[in-house]
Amino acid sequence: MKIGKTWAMSATLLLAVTAGGAVAQDSSNIRGEVRVSSTRGSGDGYFKESVPVIGLRRLADGAIQDILVTSDSRDANVRRQEIHAMLEAAIRRADAAGVELVTGSFELTPVTLANYRELPLRMGRRSDTSEVAVVVKTKLAGPADSALRRIDGFIKAVPATGRSLVEKNGAMQLTIVNPDQYRGPVVQLIAEESRRTSSAFGADYGVTVSGLDRHLVWNQASENEVFLYIPYSFTVLPKGA
Repeated sequence: MKIGKTWAMSATLLLAVTAGGAVAQDSSNIRGEVRVSSTRGSGDGYFKESVPVIGLRRLADGAIQDILVTSDSRDANVRRQEIHAMLEAAIRRADAAGVELVTGSFELTPVTLANYRELPLRMGRRSDTSEVAVVVKTKLAGPADSALRRIDGFIKAVPATGRSLVEKNGAMQLTIVNPDQYRGPVVQLIAEESRRTSSAFGADYGVTVSGLDRHLVWNQASENEVFLYIPYSFTVLPKGA
């Protein structure tokens, strides 16, 4: 393919994506809030070692902490009642504490007074223990430490019922809302960088870009930022080659 035709196709692609179109995008366009730790794209043969330089770095939308609500009362029915009582208390306190209870290993769903009893009750890590896994989420507007203090304060303030308690499960993670909305800006950054690189070789050179039909991917970039990118590549060639 001639370089001139490649540039025309790239320009058309950029225009379509920037205008809000989904070019070669999968049908499961993500609109909700997702965990940043659940990186989409790794199953597509693209690993963290191959993360491109060009992408969009931005503040995450939220911070989340996985927790376990447990009880080790001897009777199984009592354990369930104590766990549900503590979950209900947590939900009722959440809004005033600036947090929200959610669930989900990838896309997050609110836990409410109407559905918290539907959360799976499972055997705990210790004998004669039951537990429910849930997530505490808060908005992230600055340093991660502030969000962590808010979450920790909420966890400590939830009143126990009987022998129930709340335990943190793992480290704090980040979230992003509707990540696919950043596909257009990422494509624009790729186009700008490929043009700059090509122009450094002179007017007789152009560039071909590939991989723009692949999924948008996101990784954690710092304690409070995410990095969104498309696994693209480009090649600089003499025009007419």
